[in-house]
Amino acid sequence: MVYIKNRTILFSIMLLLTIRVFAQQADSLEIHNINGKPYYIHIVEKSESLYAISKKYNVPIDVIKRENPSTLDGLSIGEKLFLPAKKEAETENTFNGNVIKHEVLPQQTLYAISKIYNVKIKEIMAVNPDLTENLSEGQLINIPVKQIKSEQKEEEKIALTWKEHVVKKGETVYGISKLYKVSMDSLSLVNKGFPQGLKEGEKIFIPIKQNKTNHTLNRKDTLISSELLSVLEQAFDTSKSSKSVYKIGLMLPFYVRDNQHFIENRGALEKAKIYPKSIFAVEFYNGFLFALNSISTEDRKFELYVYDTNGQDSIRVASILEKPELKSLDLIVGPLYQSNFEVTAKFANANQIPIVSPVRQVNKVLLGNQMVYKVIPSQTGMIDQLATLLVDSFKTQNLVALVHNASPEKSLIEPLVKAYKERILLSDDTLMYAAIKVLKIDRNFSELASKFSATKNNVVFVPSINQSYITDLFNYLVTNLSKRDYKDYQVTLIGLEEWLNFENIELTSFEMLHVYLPVNNFVNEKDSITATVIKGYIAENETYPSKTTLLGYDIATYFGTALLNYGTIKHPAIYSSYKRSGTSTQFNFHKTGIESGYENKSCYIMNFRNFELVRVY
Repeated sequence: MVYIKNRTILFSIMLLLTIRVFAQQADSLEIHNINGKPYYIHIVEKSESLYAISKKYNVPIDVIKRENPSTLDGLSIGEKLFLPAKKEAETENTFNGNVIKHEVLPQQTLYAISKIYNVKIKEIMAVNPDLTENLSEGQLINIPVKQIKSEQKEEEKIALTWKEHVVKKGETVYGISKLYKVSMDSLSLVNKGFPQGLKEGEKIFIPIKQNKTNHTLNRKDTLISSELLSVLEQAFDTSKSSKSVYKIGLMLPFYVRDNQHFIENRGALEKAKIYPKSIFAVEFYNGFLFALNSISTEDRKFELYVYDTNGQDSIRVASILEKPELKSLDLIVGPLYQSNFEVTAKFANANQIPIVSPVRQVNKVLLGNQMVYKVIPSQTGMIDQLATLLVDSFKTQNLVALVHNASPEKSLIEPLVKAYKERILLSDDTLMYAAIKVLKIDRNFSELASKFSATKNNVVFVPSINQSYITDLFNYLVTNLSKRDYKDYQVTLIGLEEWLNFENIELTSFEMLHVYLPVNNFVNEKDSITATVIKGYIAENETYPSKTTLLGYDIATYFGTALLNYGTIKHPAIYSSYKRSGTSTQFNFHKTGIESGYENKSCYIMNFRNFELVRVY
């Protein structure tokens, strides 16, 4: 349960949420009688998929295709789809005698489904005589209920044991994590973050999780140092929290007055909508609230204090900071704009209240303030994972870093080369690795091509968000790689997230150049946990969550769970061992200085494969 304070603004926000949902569903959720049957009529919008539409209306994809044969050739913007509104079209898993109806998610396998319901594949096949292992997205299959094992009523705690591993020549943390099927975060945790990297012959610990009831960490169980054992105990002990209510302040630009004016002056026939600048705040709030309601319990709850910062209004923010309840908060999220965030962060530091920035900020906001947590990593924060990508996947290839003098992002090359060299030195076998060649090239891309190898993958790091420059580079490479002289050459580009916004570059070009990009947020709808969250959100809010909504959900889940588990966020365990992956955001905070705040260093490394962005790390 979440108690929301500031009832006046709550009413305004709920009005905005209602309008926002209505705007997304206007006309489309009205039921039309066609040939005696009830239908929804949906107008296809840009970037919509059949999967998203099926989830919005709770209609299986195969039903949509059956009713709309034109969808077999793909969707067209502006196309009308007729969706059955009967109850039979519902896609939730429903009970029917001795079976449950399960709707197949994208790329879901029989094996994955069998694990979800704890039944054997042959048992699923037995109640689906016509079923094959080639499942279709949206397909409904029967799951035998009587075979589903009841969940253990007794709460289980994670018991940790370890085994030793002797590092071999050339091994990486990524390789070892795959060998033992554990996460890199877990390996880092039990080995103090590998302060000296990996060294050949070194003994490291491999964590093994076992489910046991009422088992606690025993100092005799391991060879781990008492210091690390203490951290582990704190990291996995959920009994530290003693408070029953945690207070969180949410400071976002809802633009309540502007929205009231906007709504009052909207024409009677104009489609329902809200003030555009408030969309981020409304969507973030909705996801944030949904998460807090999901993680709160009868014994431990949240009080959410919601404040409208009215954009960059410094006077409004100053008046908010004078409110008496501010000093009693356990956490502050926002404001968004840098000037207001810096003022609020100063207040938070003076009162020892952790404060979170949910949007991109310069690292200046972290200096001298240990209360600040910056969720969106800086470009330099992505360097470690790019270096890991180079070492794990391209260490023997032809590596090039391209300098564009007019691009400030060229400053990323030096830290990348440094991080890459550090990993080479720690491997004790520098002969296995290729050096990174740094080339200063503005528009003479033929000079770059002259450095290409016909026998190796030519991996080019291009730290630039200059759209004209990147477009010219793509055009040159795509054109020349199609020529006979370069037909056997392979080129892989590593760029920056902003490239995804360059609409003048064709998707086929990204595919042809095997582009890798570090991104801050990625929603994998094929992940079972993410799919469950999205489905729950749709059921509660009757609309599909945006990326901003899922960002709000992830931040509330991460910091809210930390409060419930530890009773505080001001603890070393939060940044040394409390690493989590959300529905769209990963969290791995690092302290940026002795007296400075924490930056999230985690991002996703994505690669274009088969015309889709696929997560690599």
